[in-house]
Amino acid sequence: MVKGRGASTDLESLLRETPEEITQYLLSSGRMAMILLDRKGVILDCNAFFLESVGLTDKPVGQSINTFLREGLQAGWDCVHGDCRPVKLTFTLNGPLEYSLSGHILNIHGHYLLFAHTVRLTDHEMVATLSRLTDELTDLTRQLNKKNRELEAANKTITRLMNTDPLTGLTNRRQLKEKMDVELSKAKRHGHPLSALMTDIDHFKSINDTYGHAAGDAVLVGVASILRQTCRKEDIVARYGGEEFVILLPDSPVAAALDCAERIRKAIEGSEFPEIDRKVTVSLGATVFMPTDTEDSFIERADAALYEAKESGRNRVVLK
Repeated sequence: MVKGRGASTDLESLLRETPEEITQYLLSSGRMAMILLDRKGVILDCNAFFLESVGLTDKPVGQSINTFLREGLQAGWDCVHGDCRPVKLTFTLNGPLEYSLSGHILNIHGHYLLFAHTVRLTDHEMVATLSRLTDELTDLTRQLNKKNRELEAANKTITRLMNTDPLTGLTNRRQLKEKMDVELSKAKRHGHPLSALMTDIDHFKSINDTYGHAAGDAVLVGVASILRQTCRKEDIVARYGGEEFVILLPDSPVAAALDCAERIRKAIEGSEFPEIDRKVTVSLGATVFMPTDTEDSFIERADAALYEAKESGRNRVVLK
């Protein structure tokens, strides 16, 4: 044994010189489970790590260890003083859970000290716990998928509201611009014909003044419905503002545009609007996209044609 400056330099000496500190550590902070039993297997004490490992808050002092074990410790009582034997126990100390304790049993003056290097759930309990966690994960995944579907539906609703006129349900002016950019790009790139119609309800202010704005809104909704029904599925029908509407007609040359405009004019003139007791008519301006056009020049030409239709008597179609 080698010593220097009065201090222990080997493990054995150190343990003899500091038993109180080591004992206190094992009882309060050590990472080894310890249970002290009397000759009959009654629990006299245990340390904090054992309680923590099995989820107990109070020490089970005064209870027989065999009460908690799947198999008793009878075979372990044969060890004599100072004898230390390996032991592996399966016990239940916290509800229905089973724990496996692997360590040793030591006879100290007729008392038995169990100390375990590992305390863990048994294989059976680990399988049961894993199954429970899998079920919980499945349920959480199901809930997450539901929330994702709800979020996707909400996003679609938000997008639709952002792109739709709230009164008529038609494409709004913001979305019309985006769709027009796409259609103009196709027309320029591939040379496909593209036409536009701009229409305006004749004397709409008079309708509002005479019958009220609720009746005027009903007329707007009715006209929008006729526009949607009269146009093709691929046509883009939008509320441009107030009582004005714009219809983009992809792959439509002049003749097709004029034919569509005339169908719209006749359909509206021949329809009844229950909210008012007079006929509703519209004026339409038509134009065809030209290679030198910009979005502004294209729409401005349709607007100029509409203005001419209104100036020349209304309820008619003018082409520019």
